[in-house]
Amino acid sequence: MIGCAAMSGSPQVVAVGGGKGGVGKSLLAANLGIFLATLGKKVTVIDAALGTPNLHLFCGVPRPSRTLAEAVSGTAGLAELAVSTPVAGMRLVAGAADPAWIADADVVVVQALLQQARALPCDWVVLDLGPGMNAGVLELFLGADVGIVTAVADPTSVELMHRFVRAAFLHRLRQLGLGELADRAASPRARDGGIVGPLDLYLAAVEAGDEYVEHLRAAIRGYVPQLVINAARSKHDMELGRAIASAARRRLGVPLGYLGHLEYDEAVWASTRRRRPLLVEHPEARITKCIEKVTRGLLAVRPPSLDGDILPSDSHYDLLEVAPTASFEDIRRANRRIRDIYGAESISIAGLYDPAGLEAVHRRLDLAYTTLMDAAKRKEYDQELFPDGIPMPVAPGPSVPPGELPRVERAEVPVALRPPMPELGPRTEYSGATLRQVREALGIELREVAERSKIGIGYLQSLENDAYSRLPAPVYVRGFLTEYARILGLDPERVKDTYLERYRAARPPSDNERAQRDEGSGLIRRKPRESPE
Repeated sequence: MIGCAAMSGSPQVVAVGGGKGGVGKSLLAANLGIFLATLGKKVTVIDAALGTPNLHLFCGVPRPSRTLAEAVSGTAGLAELAVSTPVAGMRLVAGAADPAWIADADVVVVQALLQQARALPCDWVVLDLGPGMNAGVLELFLGADVGIVTAVADPTSVELMHRFVRAAFLHRLRQLGLGELADRAASPRARDGGIVGPLDLYLAAVEAGDEYVEHLRAAIRGYVPQLVINAARSKHDMELGRAIASAARRRLGVPLGYLGHLEYDEAVWASTRRRRPLLVEHPEARITKCIEKVTRGLLAVRPPSLDGDILPSDSHYDLLEVAPTASFEDIRRANRRIRDIYGAESISIAGLYDPAGLEAVHRRLDLAYTTLMDAAKRKEYDQELFPDGIPMPVAPGPSVPPGELPRVERAEVPVALRPPMPELGPRTEYSGATLRQVREALGIELREVAERSKIGIGYLQSLENDAYSRLPAPVYVRGFLTEYARILGLDPERVKDTYLERYRAARPPSDNERAQRDEGSGLIRRKPRESPE
């Protein structure tokens, strides 16, 4: 997406759309352009709301006499139609209100407009799309390097946004020559009711053994719209975008990105009445700070990865969106949050489920919560889900170029004060003292390991001191050792095998572990479970 245009020397193209009118598309498009211009970029904003133009009002420009109609009819190019704005570095191509047929410009005309936009002498082009989901709007949305969808905290707005995301994907399939798959969206019954989305099409194709499965998977992975919530009035509104992105990924299979929200602010009304750009008239307003955050999020968007599967994980932890190491209190909080997202009156899932489909989701969430909140059931589930030990969360590190490995940041410990690096090989026996010597030879503080691995520093000290009695059950120690070894650049399997051998020999087994061992050796026989009557 963003990187592709930069490599070819053409401007980055951003399209701002959504299924419903009046959700702030023009407000966002104009102020994205303004903020990019304040960063020293040359920007052209184009009012592509064919038939319903108003972008010039947000840019502080009187309605120009020359409009996009001339470009659509082929009598003028976009470059000569662009006029100056009160913002240095930003130019505007005004929208066309007449004649009426412009509102229904066909795909060929739209493709020609996109080609002209990519030839403009600027760094960024921002397209303000019209309401609706006709072929011209969808073609412009998909033809951009980044497609942004906007919505407000209203069920009708969110449902139409979901339908816009789905309609744009089906249009993408037709662009790729997969129109047969797109046509199926009107006929198959949704897996969980509601909108028939990309994930439903993918599951149906897999079940039918379609030859198009890999093409469909690649189309879904390469489709990553970005979301902005406008006119947020409450904390709930400000958190709505993340909830929508989470539900869309699970229900539609679309990896919807989230750029942020714009707070409701009277400054918008005041600046529009004065025909002045918002960011120029009110640089210290709350919404100005929101626009800055959204723009910086836009600058960080990268091309989507086509690798990996698209099926959402069905584990209890992923359903509740918690880590396997989450505490019971973490799980309670997560359950409350997920119940809000998938509540019967939730705005974030508007249009995604029918009542029967939503009831099935609630039953699945009930199972996840009751299992994870029961210590015995959770332990049994963890052993089944993670036979090699519970994976520990890894703190995010600095971004690195593709193909390179992240480097461990070394603490500022003088080399002269570091112990020598022990000789390491495929037969090295790792004890706590060996691990500590490797860490100190690398100049890494134990606090840094704790921060990056999210392992308690007390447990790390017990690992290094071979204080086995202070360590938890083997399944947890195995996870600790895996993360510790990765941070130090050691072989995790060798570290786990040799350390756990000492650990088990020095630490008497618990009653549960002894019972499992006896059961495995045939000394005791498991009582068969009674079937429920």
